[in-house]
Amino acid sequence: MEYIFETKPSGYEDFASGRVLYSARGTTAFPVRLASEIMQRCFRHLEGKRHEEPYAVYDPCCGGAYMLTVVGLLHGQRIKRIVASDVNPEVLGIAEKNLSLLSADGMSRRKKELARLLEQFNMPSHREALESVEKLARLLAHSYIEETSSFHHDITASSGADLPVQAGGADIALTDFPYGAIVHWQSECGSPLPRFFDNMYARLEPGRSVMAVVADKRQKLRHDKFRRLEPFKAGKRQVAIFEPINS
Repeated sequence: MEYIFETKPSGYEDFASGRVLYSARGTTAFPVRLASEIMQRCFRHLEGKRHEEPYAVYDPCCGGAYMLTVVGLLHGQRIKRIVASDVNPEVLGIAEKNLSLLSADGMSRRKKELARLLEQFNMPSHREALESVEKLARLLAHSYIEETSSFHHDITASSGADLPVQAGGADIALTDFPYGAIVHWQSECGSPLPRFFDNMYARLEPGRSVMAVVADKRQKLRHDKFRRLEPFKAGKRQVAIFEPINS
């Protein structure tokens, strides 16, 4: 793929999973450069609809909320609210910790944690993490994010469209579908992909929202309630940006 916005291929070390951002078994990271590129393409589509920022962002398959936290740090000046949900309740603790880094208080707590680790173990990795936390903290000075939240929810359930109120009003839905050896679909539904699109359609507003989906190349990213605005491939991944259409 050709990067339109993130033309610089390196320089994302401060966002490495486990350095400042939290990681745990059962959660995955996501390429920072690709996450930022996708988000900026979503911004561009909303600008074309004359839908002004700051925006509300929702990830219904958030895992440890690594991707959401990255885009919140990089583009917080264009985001007002970030909401995350996942079918696996065990990962939500990590999601909450990562999303806390989008506030000055949360970043300050993380800095104190890393300082204690450096004092206790005196590892070079902890010293590098402290340098990174200072850089990431500076990004928050330009952030408009007022609220973050996460909750347990199966977006592919028969009642998947009945989301808590905090998931309403999303301008951008952004998610990385489960695939691979670490994470996979956990669903009561035999065909989770169509159900996902149906349930997300109920939460998005035609003409005022977009949805970016990342998946492996085996999954068919199409649905009759959505117009595909922009498909592209990045390595083993496929990405598609959709808009809901009037029924």
